[in-house]
Amino acid sequence: MKYIIIFLISFVYSGFWSQSWVKEKVLTLKDSSHSWTSDEWGQLYQWKDNSVWFLQDLNSTYFQQTFKSLGQISSLQPINGLRSFIFAENQQLLGILDNTLEVKDGFLAFYDFNLSNITRIAKSARPDFIWLFDAYRERLILFNINTLEITQIVDNCFEGLAENQIINFFEYGQNLICLLSDGRVFKFDQNLTLISKDSIASEKQIFGFQNELWLLDSDTLYPLNSQWKYPPIVLPTPSFDDIQILQEHLYLQHGSKIDVFSLKM
Repeated sequence: MKYIIIFLISFVYSGFWSQSWVKEKVLTLKDSSHSWTSDEWGQLYQWKDNSVWFLQDLNSTYFQQTFKSLGQISSLQPINGLRSFIFAENQQLLGILDNTLEVKDGFLAFYDFNLSNITRIAKSARPDFIWLFDAYRERLILFNINTLEITQIVDNCFEGLAENQIINFFEYGQNLICLLSDGRVFKFDQNLTLISKDSIASEKQIFGFQNELWLLDSDTLYPLNSQWKYPPIVLPTPSFDDIQILQEHLYLQHGSKIDVFSLKM
């Protein structure tokens, strides 16, 4: 029996160790200081101050829009290849952009819905919903963007935020993942019921990848809760300016270039 277990563990590990990173393409930022993201089609979005640039996959021409009413853009998150959320924390405004960067139905002001101090947003796999975080009240909110109604709300969700900040705030595997600057990791289900609470070293990041949560330490990804099941994954390059894992692809920024990788057997 012992040898069977050893064989099975070796088999699983050997399958993962045989995987390798394959560079699929290189994206180019207009300026290395721009914030950026990508959608399910691998299309590049970048922004700075109150301006957004969008490069379609099959078109070498940038769409560009400036939104003076936003002041400073805090976040842009593609819902799919045709629509994106755009958020400005200082103005407490949220909008939906189409794939030409036009705003659909104007901007939504959170104060019109008795919401304020929203500091983080996260898209949901359910296209009608968005996650919101009110830092002042330590409140998590699930908001229906179509009916403009609050669906779920939980106060004091992190058992005392104190001076901690949210480092990662995203949905993965239909769960909301929240990483605080002190290393606490909270996982909530779609009804904002707390599923689990973990703790990692502070100043680390976590990502969703291959149906698991992974901790980034230097140039290596470590499984957060399944150490026995998956070995670490070493990144294809040891240094980078920024990293994102989006739609199961790895994005590594080096200056104005972004290398896009997939993990192959």
